[in-house]
Amino acid sequence: TTAPGTASCSSTAGACSRAPLSMATTPAAMRPASLVANEAVLSAAELALADMLVALEQGHLFEAWAPAGTDDDKKAAFFARVAKLNDSYPGGLEAYITNARVLLSASSANENPMKDVESVQIPIGKSLDYGSPEYDKLESLGLEEVSRACFVLVAGGLGERLGYSGIKLSLPIDIGSMTTYLELYCASILSLQRRCAEPVTIPFVIMTSDDTHLRTVALLESNSNFGMAKGQILVIKQEKVAALISNDAKMAAAGAYELLTKPHGHGDVHMLLHEKGVAQSWLAQGKRWVVFFQDTNGLVFRSMLACLGVSKGLGLDLNSMCIPRIAKQEVGAITKLVYKDGHSVTANTEYNQLGPLLKALGESEGDVADETGFSPYPGNTNQLVAGLECYVKTLEATGGVMDEFVNPKYKDENRVAFKKPTRLECMMQDYAKAMPADSVVGFTTAAPWIGYSPAKNSIEEAIKKVKAGVSAMCPATAEADMYNVTSEIFRRHGCHMGMTQAYKFAGIHVEVGPQLSISPHFALARADLERVLPVPSKVTISTRSALVIEGDGEVVIRELDLDGALTITTSRGARVVIDGLRVRNRSWELKPLDNKEMEVAPEFLRIRGYKVVKHETLELVFAESGEHTVAGDRTVNPKRAAPVVEAASAPAATSDAPMPPSASYRNLTLAALGVGILALGGVVWARSRAKRL
Repeated sequence: TTAPGTASCSSTAGACSRAPLSMATTPAAMRPASLVANEAVLSAAELALADMLVALEQGHLFEAWAPAGTDDDKKAAFFARVAKLNDSYPGGLEAYITNARVLLSASSANENPMKDVESVQIPIGKSLDYGSPEYDKLESLGLEEVSRACFVLVAGGLGERLGYSGIKLSLPIDIGSMTTYLELYCASILSLQRRCAEPVTIPFVIMTSDDTHLRTVALLESNSNFGMAKGQILVIKQEKVAALISNDAKMAAAGAYELLTKPHGHGDVHMLLHEKGVAQSWLAQGKRWVVFFQDTNGLVFRSMLACLGVSKGLGLDLNSMCIPRIAKQEVGAITKLVYKDGHSVTANTEYNQLGPLLKALGESEGDVADETGFSPYPGNTNQLVAGLECYVKTLEATGGVMDEFVNPKYKDENRVAFKKPTRLECMMQDYAKAMPADSVVGFTTAAPWIGYSPAKNSIEEAIKKVKAGVSAMCPATAEADMYNVTSEIFRRHGCHMGMTQAYKFAGIHVEVGPQLSISPHFALARADLERVLPVPSKVTISTRSALVIEGDGEVVIRELDLDGALTITTSRGARVVIDGLRVRNRSWELKPLDNKEMEVAPEFLRIRGYKVVKHETLELVFAESGEHTVAGDRTVNPKRAAPVVEAASAPAATSDAPMPPSASYRNLTLAALGVGILALGGVVWARSRAKRL
């Protein structure tokens, strides 16, 4: 469902409803003079592309061309770009321009895309109550199915909206451990893979764009795919589409020989999975589910297993992972729209269309809360669980081409001239509109604290969102929520956890409790807690504490009294039991950046508005396989830390170079060489250090 002022059509049914243009070869007499002047230096293939453009009324693209013999290499590059645009869009540029003219005409006329809706209904779905018997049952069902799941991450955007010039996947989720989003996602999938009863490889696809592809590949290669097997990760790149400058779909130029292009949207992921035969291959391997998620929601795997269980339990062909939504909140809603001709579609409806639509259908107050205090229409998070059998059938019927829409920004109420070039777009979640009529489509709602806290807004935008009554969804709140979700899970399990403390960073209010950065290998599912925290009443972690558990070994915490900072790093094959450990040190401190620091700090700090000062840390590093037990009091007085927040003190985000290994990992390497190993119950190397980031 598109927003007001936009228009949409079904690409799956063909090029909207407009008759195709005639693509007969354009006579030489119809070629612009500037093109005729270059005929001698153009190949037959280039002339064919030129004639196609002229037939599509794009002759203006040749107006500034120099005569033959000047800039001939740039002309060849121009046609190479045209050929790429023509090849990458289903039906070629003819179909693209045809679709665009239909959609732009509807947009200019301000047509209402909802005019044929007869009623709005609540889809089939399930609301999760974390920790309830039903939740545990659904999570268990999801764990049974995860070996037959595949994961798809759409990551075509840079972090410019955040004020970060690198790819968003290279952002650290928290600045204590410096774990990147991509590292977390890989570790989460590997953790699920370990939980499977039989040896299995869970496929992971990442869709990139021209902006992110090379840097994503470099991030993976420089980190050995974050432990994933060779061939387990498939990176596929979407192409851009031509930008348009008028209602008659004139293509935009970015110079005499350059075309302006823009992203087509994450809906391209379906076409790419179909064209490359990926989805069909998964089905042949016995896979049953495809989980789609986006690039900066670190909580996605916390509730995903239960959502997968809902899909299995309700027999859903498509399950939208949702959050409770306050009535009239500026968040899209999952609705079942019933049309006058009898067909219905369960999909996302934009918030600024839902209210007016409900009023037009007789609901005088529009979108209102029900007995739960929330809107009956759950909030869309653009995270999906698709049944693979139905998915493949739909891709085969549609070619993976999703409905498109256009959303030009007009200069005035006449709706003719654009403020800036526009383009056709498609969205991943509009797969729901392409599904067969008998498909079972529903939703699963989980509280935001357990499933949704993306980093997608800059500090400035976040402040505006909060004023509008919407969550900030910026890097500072995303980091706080990553700490707090683990603290809340531990608390509900029976651990004694410090309460949250209020902070204000660059105008953003956040609540942060203990800084907990815990590897997915420790406890990704609720079912893991009994194993890793067998006596929760003997675990106490104060508000000012920091706990980092990293590496891919096993850690069990039987008894811990933590009032300070503790990091535990393990290698594969190591089993560490914390049993009677008491830690007291100066810990870590989150401190706002002052104005001068905001000018020189690395981007990943500036977009948060704060730094972490690591006063004292007890580090436990386990390099050897086998069981290690740690107990006793640890209170140490290391040297004072060096000054913090220097421009060179952290990796520059612009390069997308991999984050440097943590000091723990450097120490792990030394420990493997036999340096600094001490006897502590088992073979443990431990020391305290003063460090600032």
